[in-house]
Amino acid sequence: PPFNGSQIAHVDSPDEVAYCRCRLRSDILAKNPDIGVYVEVEVRANADNLSLAVVDFENGGRSSVTFSPETGAVLRERKVRESPRAIEGTYIHLLPPAPQGRRFEGAMGLYLQGGQLAFFRQWRSGSGSEDAGAEGAKFQKWETTGFCTDLRWAQGPRLSLCLAFRDTGAYQALITQVNNTPPIQPSPSADAYKESKWSLLYGDDDHPLAI
Repeated sequence: PPFNGSQIAHVDSPDEVAYCRCRLRSDILAKNPDIGVYVEVEVRANADNLSLAVVDFENGGRSSVTFSPETGAVLRERKVRESPRAIEGTYIHLLPPAPQGRRFEGAMGLYLQGGQLAFFRQWRSGSGSEDAGAEGAKFQKWETTGFCTDLRWAQGPRLSLCLAFRDTGAYQALITQVNNTPPIQPSPSADAYKESKWSLLYGDDDHPLAI
């Protein structure tokens, strides 16, 4: 709880997080650097805002890398204080943001290969309209951030995947693929590997994160 089954249909509390049952084992992948793992999530209905994240909490860590399909940003975060809560980190915009007021519907994915992470986004044509989740919906072409960060931030080899929901409401999100093949092959992002391109990020109970 609060989630079970293969699909998330409703979120009851703000800032809810749903953890996937699968784990990414960076130690096993390191032995086979030519093989990667791709995970794809389809978002058929979106009440507000959701993100795809990788976290190291299972190993006792406090860090995460999050992709926001709506803003096109990648965030590297670390919890620096539990109570009162405080988070710091950096972020970078690697894909164009959505027009104001448009909520993401479509597909988003994550690919881990050779110790590098890349994210993917595919908008559904006309997303945000009343035909959410309609069969035969058309999709736009895939976009990727490219490989944008390594795993030096992670504590331990077991990484968890999760979906983070900003607000309550009706959603329709489900994992549709777990395999070795991303929709397009990513290349390293030139900007992402320049620390000067990342902006500082800080948030606590009095200062919500905003990008």
